[in-house]
Amino acid sequence: MTKALLDGLDFKLGLFSANCSSGLAVTKAPDRWSGSWDDNVRMAKIADEVGIDFLLPIARWIGYGGETNFHEGVLDPVTWAAGLLANTTRISLIATIHTAFNHPIVAAKQMATVDQIGKGRAGINIVAGWNKPEYDTFGIDLPQDHDARYAFAQEWWDIVRKIWSTPGKFDWDGQFFKLQHVEGMPKPHDGLLPVLNAGSSKQGREFAARNADFAFTIVGGPDDGAEIVKQVTSQARSEYDRKMGVFTLGHCVV
Repeated sequence: MTKALLDGLDFKLGLFSANCSSGLAVTKAPDRWSGSWDDNVRMAKIADEVGIDFLLPIARWIGYGGETNFHEGVLDPVTWAAGLLANTTRISLIATIHTAFNHPIVAAKQMATVDQIGKGRAGINIVAGWNKPEYDTFGIDLPQDHDARYAFAQEWWDIVRKIWSTPGKFDWDGQFFKLQHVEGMPKPHDGLLPVLNAGSSKQGREFAARNADFAFTIVGGPDDGAEIVKQVTSQARSEYDRKMGVFTLGHCVV
């Protein structure tokens, strides 16, 4: 079975941040997006019916404060994806996971389970970390340089991928993880999951070129976007002999 996100179409349309109160709109408007579970289910069913390709959540652990405490209420991306996959039939659900806050063995088990629920419609968005207040919440130091963050993320992802592709047990002796007797069942429904990497730094784009099916990055406009797409796709092709797409975000004002 071909993963829906990897079916070869050049254009994909998704909805971003629906698991968050207010979505991406920093507003005091009383009718702003609630981010509630009931509203997410209704939204997902409509998106599924009209042909939206995917839903992509934000992983957030604390709000930003202020009068509305923007993003105070955020549904967990992994369980959110599992629940919405059980309520839809066609659309893909991508779970955003922070490598620093989720052990790779746990994440591998969770995402394999999510993909089983969706019968192959799950994907994973890997985030290497950036938000220092959230690191403080977890009692973890945020590495100041991107090289260290992405070295950790690379080893994290190598472990997850090995769990999904190894039939038996294995040990792991790496820089950041020392693991014994690792095994993972069930596997994802159709092997590996489609991979996004959310990052705009040089190191983030390098990580995406090496590992991701899609780079999720910020662009400033059509000209800037065209140049970024050219850069990241060329890097994936020339350095790793890989084909990679690029996702970005925009706002619809109605």
